[in-house]
Amino acid sequence: MRKFFIAIGFVVLCLVCVTETGAKQRTSKSVRQQQRLTEQKIKQTDSRIKENARQLKSKLNDLNRLQAESQSINAAIAGIQSSIDSLAAVEQAARDSVETLDRKLADLQKAYAAILRDSRHSRMAMSNLAFIFSSKSFAQAFRRANALKQFSRWRERKVGQIKSVKASLDERRRYIDTLMTQNRQLVASMSARHAELGKRAAETDKIVTSLKGKESDLRKMLREQQRQATALDRELDKIIKEEQRKALIEEQKRKQREEEQRRAEEQRKAEERRKAEEQKMADTADGKPSANAPKTTPAKPTQPAPKPAPQPKAEERKVTPSPVSSSDFAANKGRLRYPVNPHNIVRRFGRQQHPVHKQVMTDNAGIDMETSSGATVMSVFDGEVSAIFCPAGYNNVVLVRHGQYLTVYANLGTLAVRTGDKVKAGQSLGTVYVDQSDNGRSILHFEIRNAVNAKSVTKENPEVWLR
Repeated sequence: MRKFFIAIGFVVLCLVCVTETGAKQRTSKSVRQQQRLTEQKIKQTDSRIKENARQLKSKLNDLNRLQAESQSINAAIAGIQSSIDSLAAVEQAARDSVETLDRKLADLQKAYAAILRDSRHSRMAMSNLAFIFSSKSFAQAFRRANALKQFSRWRERKVGQIKSVKASLDERRRYIDTLMTQNRQLVASMSARHAELGKRAAETDKIVTSLKGKESDLRKMLREQQRQATALDRELDKIIKEEQRKALIEEQKRKQREEEQRRAEEQRKAEERRKAEEQKMADTADGKPSANAPKTTPAKPTQPAPKPAPQPKAEERKVTPSPVSSSDFAANKGRLRYPVNPHNIVRRFGRQQHPVHKQVMTDNAGIDMETSSGATVMSVFDGEVSAIFCPAGYNNVVLVRHGQYLTVYANLGTLAVRTGDKVKAGQSLGTVYVDQSDNGRSILHFEIRNAVNAKSVTKENPEVWLR
């Protein structure tokens, strides 16, 4: 038994020696190599995460673009269908009028033929001249000549009516042919639109299928985008409130200056009146006429007052309507030009259903417009550059004030203005940021806000203001 324990102890001792020998063989060089390998793995993992995020962002942008295009196509299809329905109603009305004209023409031709038969039968194929000379008296001949003249006029009138109805009938039939051609063209256009819509739907389904299984990543990206939008919203509110606070202070200072000037003017006038009274009293005490006493002048013969020019009566006065002021931002609602061209709205204003997570609603304070790579961003109206800042996710943001209204231009890559610059409608503010990680895509975020006061700032739907 003792030998057994000695053997076990010897084995344990050998293992300890082997372990210590292995630990000694782990040199600093091997440790550094292991660190480099770990760092490379971390970088590769980070690169994969970034690439995955880039692909998700690109696919979501593609999805937004496809959905926006589908909405536009659906709107176009609805417009085409409405035009087809209108044409169908017009065509039916035209066909009804053709039937009416056909009946009228048939009645006219029938009545004309009947009258001609009766007149030939009554005169027994006698010529007009023989019919007149066969009269028994001059009075009868005169009556017959007058009757023939009236009959000739009636016949010419009826022939003219028949020709007019025929011309109207031919014109209506040509109009119906034109309507039918237009209808066929609209139906073909609608079929092409439906095919295009089907293509967009297939592309959308493909992207949605490729995104399945990545719900956690999508939710994470959605939360990050919402966080960035909220941060932009807070920053804009902060800037607007600070502007309102400064404007209120300036207004109070202006009123204070006006009040001080008014008081100083009143004191000056009171002092002048006091001095005038003192001078008057001094002059009266010395027996001298007051310098301020009014001088008497000889009366001039009165001239008859000129008669006033005659005024036009109330109904004769012409009132010229005042034109809309170019400085009135609100008066140009629905007439402002888009800040970028060409443009395709990929995200609309307000609460929208997420394209993948149907149960998730997103909120957009403005509209997102995809445009050509690096397109020029233009001011939609005259104003002043109120602020320029760079929040996360939006690159450069330019805030332009138009009285109580403000326009927001976010995701600019380059700037052409500075804070405090006066800008005109159509003037360049810079260019849209070019996202090289998303195939050079350029998307402008645009907002309109109505800042009545610091406590009442409302977000407007830009599509209602733009044309």
